[in-house]
Amino acid sequence: MRSQRVRLSKATIADAQPAEREYVMWDDRIDGFGLRVRPTGNKAFVFVYRTAGGRAGKVRRVTIKASDLDTAYKKATALAGHFYAGRDPAADKAAERDEVIKARKAMTVANVLDRFISDHAKVNLKAKTWTEYERLVTKLIKPAIGTMKIDTLEPKYVAAMYNQLNATPTQATLAVRVLSSAMSWAEENGLRKHGQNPARIRLKGTRRRQRLFSDREVSRLLSVIDEGTLAAPAKLGLRLLFATGCRAGEVCNLRWSDVDFEGSILRWPDTKTGYAEKPLTGEARKLLQQADRIVGVDWVCPGSDPRKPMRVETLEAGMERIMTDAKVEAGENATLHLIRHWFATKTYTDPSIPLPVQMAIVGHKSVATAMRYAHVTREEVGQAAAAAAKRRGDAVEAASKDGEIIKMEVQG
Repeated sequence: MRSQRVRLSKATIADAQPAEREYVMWDDRIDGFGLRVRPTGNKAFVFVYRTAGGRAGKVRRVTIKASDLDTAYKKATALAGHFYAGRDPAADKAAERDEVIKARKAMTVANVLDRFISDHAKVNLKAKTWTEYERLVTKLIKPAIGTMKIDTLEPKYVAAMYNQLNATPTQATLAVRVLSSAMSWAEENGLRKHGQNPARIRLKGTRRRQRLFSDREVSRLLSVIDEGTLAAPAKLGLRLLFATGCRAGEVCNLRWSDVDFEGSILRWPDTKTGYAEKPLTGEARKLLQQADRIVGVDWVCPGSDPRKPMRVETLEAGMERIMTDAKVEAGENATLHLIRHWFATKTYTDPSIPLPVQMAIVGHKSVATAMRYAHVTREEVGQAAAAAAKRRGDAVEAASKDGEIIKMEVQG
């Protein structure tokens, strides 16, 4: 193995070419710190030293895990400090790995789930999402497999939990998905050995909700909203849901400062999917221009305390009231999201609008999601089927009038 002594830099690292044999480019600032270059072209930072005993000591090599020179240099400086203090850096790293493995083997699934919620979900997810994660973990996952050691969790145990929850299939599916996310996070953070995610099991398809508002029902609902006794912010919030197809949380958190009347745009700096904006249609513009505004309050739909936005639960309660008054029943599907499905269906089934534009109007980023919202009514399916049947019949009748019959030859 040949060696070179240079001042390592981004340029020297990029220019280092593989040779027939492995070699190391030694940095001239720290003894033992260098860049190893293998014949395959693989490059890695290393720190090499000799244990006590002079030439009789053993040569130790520590591979430094770093993606850039600055990070590698800092780590090499720390390793050199350990060495000159009389410690064995390689032995220290081995001991650290042993401690990690020991601690990991002692961890239960419940321990990891708690870390997942506190260190990941609450830090990176919206409050509504991590709250639901925490509920599923507490109510469903921990009671079933929480006491198991994290490294002993296997797909068969997750499948058993899933099957035990078959009375509530939707909840069972959500629980497995949260567990799968937690296990992937655990592997990334060294809390579980890398390998097959134990929560990647076959899930049964859950029943798709087919309930959709008819145009007549929407007409009744809008009339009840306008004529009813709901508070003005709730009325405005519900009307905006029908006019924009927004999620309930987006309407509740809409600020006047993000309503651009001149540019005809509604903006949300931070939604479920990040930054979002939607066109301000004439219908929505009229609703907003006629709305009462409270001086000094930026929320379009303020709550009972004007300093805070309206809670989604308040909008849900208002929806329940107007559905009762309008005599519109939806059973288990009676949620605010039903309005978004109605809006999306009206948009996605409009043949005059290209799909990318439809998705921008609704606020979807993937075609797969868009298609889940592109419902069709039974009447539309019936009419399309009847039209297709007529076209088939007309084609057959036209062919029969030609009098031409093609004889099929059968071989064999």
